[in-house]
Amino acid sequence: MSTLTLTINKQDYQLENLDARTTLLDVCRQHLQITGPKKGCDHGQCGACTMLINGRRVNSCLTLAVMHDGDDITTIEASECQSHYRHCSKRLKTMTLFSADIARLVRFAQRPH
Repeated sequence: MSTLTLTINKQDYQLENLDARTTLLDVCRQHLQITGPKKGCDHGQCGACTMLINGRRVNSCLTLAVMHDGDDITTIEASECQSHYRHCSKRLKTMTLFSADIARLVRFAQRPH
């Protein structure tokens, strides 16, 4: 019986008899219910699955979980990243609202008077 130990967001997880072909992304989403990293293209092109492993960016859809036994893994759920994510989300919402206001003004200006 083999045990894989993953440290994700400073929390240790023990996985028993994991299929060696399982990606890190699938372990997080399907086995550990860590759903911040997303499966987008499943080819490593979109970046939705990006995680930090020992401080380096990695496409988790392309890396096998067994390769990272004992590594320090950080996902978007980590507080530092989450804080940045919330900040970006607020800015994006503001920009979206601003864009909607501009679109309304353009439509209003195009109306016959």
